[in-house]
Amino acid sequence: MNTSPPPSPGVEASGGGGAGNLDILSTARGPSRQSRISGTTLDHEDGAEATAPPTVLDRPLVAEDPLPLTSNPAPDKAQAGGDRVTPVTTKPERRKVDESLCPMPVSFFLRRRYTERYYLSTDPAIQNKELKEITTIPAKNAFPRIASEIEGWKKHDHPEGQVYFRYEVEGRAYHTNAYLRDSECLKDIQEAVRYLERELNGPEHSDLKNKTFDIGLDVYIEPGTGKKLPCYYMCDPEEEEVFWLQDCHIDWVVEEENFPSYDREHLKHVLSQAYWFHVHMFPHQKSLSEQSLRELISVLNYHLYDRETSRTSNAPYGADDLHRFVELFSRIRPRSGDVVSEYDIVTVARMKTLLCGDQFRHYHGTKWARLDSNRSVHHDTTLVVHTHSWWFCIISWLLFFTPGVYIKHIDEMWLDQKINHQPWRKFISELQEDWTASITPSTVILGANVGFLAIQSVDQGGMMVPGRSAGQIISYISTLLTIGNIIACTILARQHRPSRHRHAEDALNYLVCRASEKWQAELLSIVLSIPTAFFVWGLLAFSAAILWVCFQSTTIHSRAAVGSASVFTAALILLVIMNGKQLKQPAFFHSIPTQMKQTLKRFPLRELSMPLRRWTTFGKRGTTLKAPGKEGQIPMKEVPVNGAHTV
Repeated sequence: MNTSPPPSPGVEASGGGGAGNLDILSTARGPSRQSRISGTTLDHEDGAEATAPPTVLDRPLVAEDPLPLTSNPAPDKAQAGGDRVTPVTTKPERRKVDESLCPMPVSFFLRRRYTERYYLSTDPAIQNKELKEITTIPAKNAFPRIASEIEGWKKHDHPEGQVYFRYEVEGRAYHTNAYLRDSECLKDIQEAVRYLERELNGPEHSDLKNKTFDIGLDVYIEPGTGKKLPCYYMCDPEEEEVFWLQDCHIDWVVEEENFPSYDREHLKHVLSQAYWFHVHMFPHQKSLSEQSLRELISVLNYHLYDRETSRTSNAPYGADDLHRFVELFSRIRPRSGDVVSEYDIVTVARMKTLLCGDQFRHYHGTKWARLDSNRSVHHDTTLVVHTHSWWFCIISWLLFFTPGVYIKHIDEMWLDQKINHQPWRKFISELQEDWTASITPSTVILGANVGFLAIQSVDQGGMMVPGRSAGQIISYISTLLTIGNIIACTILARQHRPSRHRHAEDALNYLVCRASEKWQAELLSIVLSIPTAFFVWGLLAFSAAILWVCFQSTTIHSRAAVGSASVFTAALILLVIMNGKQLKQPAFFHSIPTQMKQTLKRFPLRELSMPLRRWTTFGKRGTTLKAPGKEGQIPMKEVPVNGAHTV
């Protein structure tokens, strides 16, 4: 007997072999479960095969008899004496939702909203079957009224346009992205609600009774098995956190963030971020107090001040963006009490998610908090000695040490697998300016090379000779290097458009692919240095070609004049280079004399130096400072260590 379902039969009238008897033809639709037909034979329990026609009740099947009912799809048609026979089919039984509750992260629901979409088909046949296009507007717009509630589920429209449904029961508010006007989806969600209510009413969750919280709910159909799994998460509006009814892995909230959590206060940031993701996804009937709104504006004001006054600020946005955000949120006003428009709720919720995520990445509120954007939470970056590979050091020499400058910037902006977005955007903008600015002088050098080669004394009188002079060869090299600079600048400028690095996620994806490993960061810094190297080498080659012409077969007076100018120019250029090598004085340098005075006042040196200080101050008794707005003097011994404070 066959164990796997073979192709199901079609029915066709036999040309011979008995009047009224039908031959069974195999098709691709599967066998009949009731008649146990396999191919063109009937299966018997004893394993014997019979070619007799299938029977219904106790007589042979004839054309006038209906086909047996089956849950499988029936053949498209059956022919008997040329007459068409319409098969009778039954709708398969709906599969119930599994009773095992599946805790899922909020991001799972958010991703499904944007990935699992309904689409309008352009196929006229499908449109005619599934949709009925409106072709006539009835008088007075008397369209059939569609109920706004379906068995207690109230329809809401997200400001983005997404339809979602909300259902309240005993202080619990259920939210789902499922389209409940589809009867199958409605039945699945209703079953999931019953399972979750049964779980919540159990004795192990008695602490949740009489509490108000939000629930996100959806039904996930498992590929392959077809199981319907009820997925959920729960939110506490008072604590502004998400939670589940069973233990969950940390990835349910941390997900792709590669930041280990060792403190409950640190974990709270990402739990709050998930809560605000929920509010952003389902904004209707959410309250926002004036205090919460003012707190958000205060946070943005602080970031704005910190960004403007600190070079290593952790502010997630630039000053211009923060100015606009402060102005935007200052315009939000509650309608009545704590009720706010769903549009304003979405705006506030999205900003809250960004701020909470940023606090989580900076270990805000813990002893490991990152206070400067160029510092790591894992080690002291000021004590780390950066050692580079031998090939990087060699190439850096050839590229005039430019890769070392770039890799230092990359190390400061790419810390702990986190991108400091604002310094990165500034870095990309500066690179764009450098590449754009170098194209113009490169074009000038290119034209100068062409003009140089056109000089008759250089071009050997315009005669075509197989050998070329050293000046010509060097000029050719300079021309090629200059062309290489223009090409490299054009390609890199196109690859690093500011619009491609506008968002932190774009910059993160860029560096993950190019700077995850040490050798990758070194290679990236070398690539960014190529235009500068082309330009400098091309300029040096052109200078060498000019000097060769000036010193080759010329008089002593010409050589002396050109040599003196060359030495003078080289000395000034070296002075400019050395100026960049000078170490910058630290900000606290100017406070060292005051600190020394405060330290040395305990030693006799102060008394010994008194005559000299009297002479330098023309006999005045001590150095004094007038207090702002007051008469009198402040003795030097009362001046703070860091100097007098002035407003």
